[in-house]
Amino acid sequence: MTPEQIYFLTLGLLNLVVALAGSRIEDLDGKPASIHFLTFGFLAFSFSWFLYAFDIGTFLQIVSAILSLVFIWGIVIFSFKRCEKRVPWFFIISGFLLHSCIQSYLTYDNNFTAVLHLSGLIIPVIFLIISYLFFKVKKERNSSDTTLTYVFLIMIVVLVSRSVALETSADFFAITKITSQAIWPAFSVAVGVFSFLSFTQEAQGKLKIESITDPLTGILNRRGFIEALKNKTEAAWISNQKVTLVMFDLDHFKNINDTYGHDAGDIVLKKCVQQTKIKLRDCDLFGRYGGEEFSMLLFDVDLRKAQSIVERMRTGLEEMNCTYKTDQIKITASFGLVEMKESDEFDEAFSKADNALYDAKNNGRNRTEVRL
Repeated sequence: MTPEQIYFLTLGLLNLVVALAGSRIEDLDGKPASIHFLTFGFLAFSFSWFLYAFDIGTFLQIVSAILSLVFIWGIVIFSFKRCEKRVPWFFIISGFLLHSCIQSYLTYDNNFTAVLHLSGLIIPVIFLIISYLFFKVKKERNSSDTTLTYVFLIMIVVLVSRSVALETSADFFAITKITSQAIWPAFSVAVGVFSFLSFTQEAQGKLKIESITDPLTGILNRRGFIEALKNKTEAAWISNQKVTLVMFDLDHFKNINDTYGHDAGDIVLKKCVQQTKIKLRDCDLFGRYGGEEFSMLLFDVDLRKAQSIVERMRTGLEEMNCTYKTDQIKITASFGLVEMKESDEFDEAFSKADNALYDAKNNGRNRTEVRL
């Protein structure tokens, strides 16, 4: 084999490895299936390079060109799916067929200059659409998505510059043919790496959210609440805001589980969370501390105002209707409040709030108590 054939074989293997790596990636639950389109595109791109590792005629050159376009348009479908936008199938299929016909004709005509100009015209438009999808449309954008956008934008500049320079300098033709062989492999690897990293970051983000979220109620769990509390109280005290820590517990909740079953208990917990969240602001924190015990952090209100807010919550829970099958379940809650100060240890503040909650329990339940 000649050095040039070994080079093409290496590029084919490189893209095949990326395709195989993509086959190990899975879309997250609830997300549109997208990775298969990217993997198939890389597979097609690898075969387009493999063909050039052999002495091929015009027909196989056309096949190779079409396979490379499968890679380009496969990325388009992947991008729409990945960004959770409806795929414009008519536009994509029509564009692919038209692009393939023109590229096939130019390849058959052995007009390499026209092929480069075609790439410098159509592909930048395609990459601009992809860049827009990842930079503006994708909802849960991460740093890998941003880097992927830059990769496409850089490739746009390269393709357009190459097409312009090809017309302004006759000697640039030979250089362009060589650089094209280097640019596309680097681009394909960058697309593969940062696309896969995007999936990894998204999965890590989901795991992070799951680790701090109560799966039943959807609010923060104990770990998540304490982490958020530490971060938000520091910011609150810097701006001299007052902070009130609230602990509350559903009264006689065990009786509900014993009487109606745990399914009924779960419904009551979710209903109580929904009812309580109505009275909270976006800046406040709300978490399930454990079992039927919950914690809240109210910002920028003094203890008297916080007690008024909590009283409305308590009344709302008391008046709430919770239906399980044919049964109406009534619920009440006991609340304990304490003002958190910058000098307080977190454990000390939680202990005071817990003691205030126990005071409410010992004084008849369905009430609010404050510890100074």
